Amino acid sequence: MGHQEKVIVALGVIASITSLVIGMARTATLSEKIQVKPDYERLANLLAAKQYSKAELQTYRMMLLALGKNPKYSDPIQLNSKDIAQLPCEDLRKMENIWYRYTQGKIHFKNKNMSWQNDQHNLTYAISYRSNICKIEDNKNSNLKN
Repeated sequence: MGHQEKVIVALGVIASITSLVIGMARTATLSEKIQVKPDYERLANLLAAKQYSKAELQTYRMMLLALGKNPKYSDPIQLNSKDIAQLPCEDLRKMENIWYRYTQGKIHFKNKNMSWQNDQHNLTYAISYRSNICKIEDNKNSNLKN
């Protein structure tokens, strides 16, 4: 094997290793995206401290995460009514319960116009509607168990 052929083989090996390393890095990043879950404790702490603006932003982040949209790994994300319709009932219920508990029932998350909605379409109706759908599903499930 001549000198040129050895160089070509060596470059081919380097390119293959580089491609493999890049592929592994992308796989790790995708795994991290999937594993990130909403932080309900942080929301509770913010509301307990009456930091409502921060609690609103935390709620927004939690909604994104519940929908599988991690704001750390993508461009700024705007929610729409279709996104809200896909919000898992369990997550929506947890957020509503935390807001209700830490505001002594004065603020219902589903009826609150969050500050982050100013840059988007008003999602209060979509959130309230989804919450009602979740309650209907919960009632159906509890009736099936009885």
